[in-house]
Amino acid sequence: MPYISLTKAELNGKNGNADLDEQRLLEKRKKIFRHPVRDRMLGILRDGKARTQSDLGKILTMSNAAVHYHVKLLLEVGIIKLHSTRPGPNGITEKLYAVDTENWPVVSEDDVNYYIDYMVSWMNERHREGVNILKSERDNMPPFLAGSYSVSAPMEELIQFKREVEKLFNDFYMKYEDGVCEKKHGNFCKKDIFAVTFAILPSREKKTEDSRNILEFEPDAKES
Repeated sequence: MPYISLTKAELNGKNGNADLDEQRLLEKRKKIFRHPVRDRMLGILRDGKARTQSDLGKILTMSNAAVHYHVKLLLEVGIIKLHSTRPGPNGITEKLYAVDTENWPVVSEDDVNYYIDYMVSWMNERHREGVNILKSERDNMPPFLAGSYSVSAPMEELIQFKREVEKLFNDFYMKYEDGVCEKKHGNFCKKDIFAVTFAILPSREKKTEDSRNILEFEPDAKES
C-alpha cells in the first residue's frame, strides 16, 4: 500500500467538473504514485532531505538506470521536484530531488474510505496473529508492547509528536528492511519477525485516571 499524505492533497468527490485533460493527468499521477518502488522512494524523501539518484540507488540497492526511470516518472507528474544541484565526482553536476506535496494526487472520498478500511483491517490481522502467538508461546514469550491511551494536547504539539513517532518507526524499518542481522558474541543473532503497528486517532473518550492502558513484556537478556 502506498504512503498517502492528505496534508496537501485535494479531497474531491468524483471530479465530475474536471475537464478531460485534467482528469487524465490526475489518473496518471495517481497511477504513478501507487507503485511499490516509487512508494519506497517517496518514503525515503518524505523526511524532507533532498537526495540524488545515486543516494536513492544505494538505499534501494537499485541501478542508476532503474532509479532514473522512476525518478523521471515522478518528475513528469510533479510528485517530486528538482531541489538543487551540487558538484559531483569527475566534474559531473549531481541533481538533488525532493518531494513536492503540492502536486500529490487528488484523493477522493472513496479513496479515503478504502485506505482507512484497508489499514485498519491490516492492523487487526497483525494484532490477532500476535495475540495467538503470545498465547501459544507462554514458555518462550517474545518481547512485546501493546496499549492505548487518551490525551488532550494542543494541536501543534500533537502534530510534532506524530512526526516524531512516524520518523522513529520509519528509521527502525529502514534499518532492518533487508533482514540483515549483525554478529553478536561470535554467533549470528536470532532473527525474529515482529509486526509493528501504530496509530494516532481521534477519540471521543474523555481522559481519565485509567485511560492509559499499557501491557509490555521484555524477557531477561541472555548471552549467546
